[in-house]
Amino acid sequence: MNISENKRVVALGAVFALAFGGVMYYGFSESQKHAANKEAIEAINVRFDGYANQDLVPTKRNLAEIKEAYSKVSSVNKDLQAELNRYASFCWGDGKKISAQDFQNELRESINKVKELAASQGAQVSGAAADLGLASFKNAAPVADDVPFRSFQLKAVTRVAETVLGSGAPSLEKVYCAALPAEAAESLKPNSRKPAPYFPLSFEVSFEAARGTLPKVINSIVADKDFFLTITGISVQGNDSLPGMDAYVAPAEVAAEGSDLGETASAESVGGYRTMAVRKTGAPDEKVRVYMTMQVLYFTPGKTK
Repeated sequence: MNISENKRVVALGAVFALAFGGVMYYGFSESQKHAANKEAIEAINVRFDGYANQDLVPTKRNLAEIKEAYSKVSSVNKDLQAELNRYASFCWGDGKKISAQDFQNELRESINKVKELAASQGAQVSGAAADLGLASFKNAAPVADDVPFRSFQLKAVTRVAETVLGSGAPSLEKVYCAALPAEAAESLKPNSRKPAPYFPLSFEVSFEAARGTLPKVINSIVADKDFFLTITGISVQGNDSLPGMDAYVAPAEVAAEGSDLGETASAESVGGYRTMAVRKTGAPDEKVRVYMTMQVLYFTPGKTK
């Protein structure tokens, strides 16, 4: 929004405020006074309309502030664009098109790779996660137009599964890959005027992890250098039942006589006057079940820059 547009917003806001004030005044004033105020409001509205349609004469101060703001925005935009281009270059890969059969081979290789990693870590991969959320394509090839998107989605899911298992998670319990968004089909239309330069592909992952290692897992996922991964939702539930309350123990009576301040207090004497809190849950090695909804950005070749 430029200065002139911003000025028009302020002018319109003032017009509405003045008009509202005129209406309220009518309810508490005589009709003749209201008519006079209405004329005054209309005159003010005419003045604001004139201001809104004028170009602002730039001053040195305005120009300096605009130049500084533009410089900051340009710098941030340049850094963001460079980062997006880095993710995009990995997304596009070597640019070679793969067939539906090639994708099926990729899927089988990824499934075996994840199973081998789990075995080496002493972890389990449940049936709901064994096919990496793409079980329907193991025996039935996907539509040819869907192959580039499904292939990239598979690579992202495999990376997340490897990160989870590599962190020492005892089990990978579920993986689900969502249907492709409408932007995918739109990006394939040669004459489309609204193809998105990038759009998200969604999937879900569920696993067990030690509570103490969970921050490391999350940081590794969101800091991935190849995939633009985003955790859109997360749920963490402890597997252990919360222990019951300890039986009540009345505090020991306070000694009638004071003790020598220089004397070293014994464990028995100290224990009678204070109670130390004992952690019942939240230990770093406590196992928790984690459920995450995620997205990975797919970059449309030739439309990002």
